[in-house]
Amino acid sequence: MDLVVDEELFAIETLSSRTQFLKNKPPETLSNPELHAAAVEENSEDVDMELCSKRRYTVYSEDEKTRFFHLFFSKCLSASAAARQLGIHVRAAQRWVKRYYEDPESIFEKKKKSGRHRILREEHKQCLLEYIDQNPSAVLIEIMEYLLQNFADLTVSRSTVYNFMTTQCNLSIKQAQFQPVERNSEEKIQQRYDWVQKWQQTDLDFTTNCVFLDESAFHINLKLGMAWSRKGTPAIVTVPTTKANSTSILGAISATGLINVSLRVPKRIKKRKLGHDTNRYSIGTVTGHYLSFLKATLDEMDKYPEMKGHYLVMDNAPIHSSTDIGKYIHSRGYRYVYLPPYSPELNPIEQFWSVVKSKIKRNKFLEKESLMTRISEACDSLHFSNFKGFVSHSAKCFRRCLNKERL
Repeated sequence: MDLVVDEELFAIETLSSRTQFLKNKPPETLSNPELHAAAVEENSEDVDMELCSKRRYTVYSEDEKTRFFHLFFSKCLSASAAARQLGIHVRAAQRWVKRYYEDPESIFEKKKKSGRHRILREEHKQCLLEYIDQNPSAVLIEIMEYLLQNFADLTVSRSTVYNFMTTQCNLSIKQAQFQPVERNSEEKIQQRYDWVQKWQQTDLDFTTNCVFLDESAFHINLKLGMAWSRKGTPAIVTVPTTKANSTSILGAISATGLINVSLRVPKRIKKRKLGHDTNRYSIGTVTGHYLSFLKATLDEMDKYPEMKGHYLVMDNAPIHSSTDIGKYIHSRGYRYVYLPPYSPELNPIEQFWSVVKSKIKRNKFLEKESLMTRISEACDSLHFSNFKGFVSHSAKCFRRCLNKERL
């Protein structure tokens, strides 16, 4: 099947491709055994010198550990980045993270304290956790009122409740992610269950033979949701008065890296009114642009014979589900899969977009930079291990779908 697309009307501009990504890929960390072995062999003399000298150990305080985990979880910094910012040895920070995932209670020293018994105990903890599960946006005063309603003889301060929530209940406050009610309705949960059941009977494997496609909106005013300020003053970040135009970016990734990231070039529409010609640009991605992107993506995949026959995994948006799209994919020697509705967790590219946007938000734009160059650099800066992690996260959701859990 020949695909004929008006390249002028439905133009796209490639920002990054698999060829470019492989050429500019950043070096992997020494967590890779092969790289680690090579580094050890190359620097064997330095290692011998270090072993001969007496080792020195640094003991870090509980406060330093607390600040490190605040940066690691709340600011989404890597272990090494958070450690360097606080002057903590990187290997020590990495050990803390590993210990945390193995046993969160092992990070901080458990010291026996003399004094009065705890006011809040296990029964308060269970009551509080059940309330938070149902009311995740509740403020502290509402949480206190709920506790007092269930424990009439309880006398407790707000600071005590807050400390109990953060230390004993393992709760933290962070930027909220808003989800539509329909996402976890019984109908949608059943649809995800049926979808996983169906595709597990085939050779579909997210980690070996799938490419994930989607589009996302970017604009130059992307900012982090949190900011610093002096104590007692609000955190204010100034942005341009005018609303930034949103730019549609289309992407394709796999467990082995980036495949294609392209900009949707707005098409100019001529509108005649009162004898005057007015030029305006269309907004939003339409099927024509998606077909142009799909053709460019398959052209890129054709360069790598091992990708022939891969599945193209997409959500069920109308621009993805055109009959022509399915026919064209098959004619090129590939297959396609539509994800169940309201299931972004099953599409690894959603994690990819989140990381790319966080990299764009992190630093101010330089005078010679543009949104397009920043997106391209952010895409090319990701490691192979990042893409493997994106896909593994979605693949693990299969079990949750089969258990009919919320996503």
